[in-house]
Amino acid sequence: MRSFFFGAGRRLYGTLHEARGSARSTAVLLCSPGVQEYNMTHWAFRKLAGLLNREGLHVMRFDYSYTGDSDGDVADTNLTHQVEDIATAAEELKDQTGLRRVAVIGMRLGAALATQAVARGLRAESLLLWEPVFHGVDYIHDLERLDTEVSMRRLHEVHEPRLELGGYPFPGQLRDALAGIALKMHVPKSAGQVAMFLAEESPEATETELLWKRTGVPTRVKVVREQSGGVRHGAGIGDSAVLYTEMLDAIAGELAGPRAVAA
Repeated sequence: MRSFFFGAGRRLYGTLHEARGSARSTAVLLCSPGVQEYNMTHWAFRKLAGLLNREGLHVMRFDYSYTGDSDGDVADTNLTHQVEDIATAAEELKDQTGLRRVAVIGMRLGAALATQAVARGLRAESLLLWEPVFHGVDYIHDLERLDTEVSMRRLHEVHEPRLELGGYPFPGQLRDALAGIALKMHVPKSAGQVAMFLAEESPEATETELLWKRTGVPTRVKVVREQSGGVRHGAGIGDSAVLYTEMLDAIAGELAGPRAVAA
């Protein structure tokens, strides 16, 4: 595993998990959720990278602009720039590995942003959407609910309008941008195939699947129910880990397939 900065203009921070043994001909780009859920899902992303490495896949994680160790302040978050970051990261992954084929995995907000990147021309052999945000307004409500639960446990008052959520600035322009997200409207025509991985049945997923199929995008929905009692979304912001077992195995298995090594 090695970390580095990349990108012109906005400098981004990435970490490459190199394949164990002979490498496959496709590399994998992981697109994390929003900052409020980043800490909760960090362990799951690390574990997924390890599973994929053992299958001979190079995997890259990165911080979007305005988050983590990348350039910019979270208070200035621009979703359009973060969609561009995904395309930039995909090119960097190709340069780092010498491979030209990339599979993209996005989780929650990261799934919505990755879909927009692919809809705008980023070529992905596979686009895997892990518990994607279907509607931005619903996502905001989820964050507000989680923020309220945490505030109550910590005996903090909740003030309206909320200028931060989960301890991170949440300015009006970011709220407006998130509210405008509608996953089904961004048809990922540059994807070889699309798979949505969900913890439970979703009418929004079915609707999106049918719409994208009508446009010629091979799309399917896979429901993966955790049998191990793992903690999932809703556990709280900043003080819980999201634990997965079956879901991680299902996603890794999707990309494992027949082994085709790089030349």
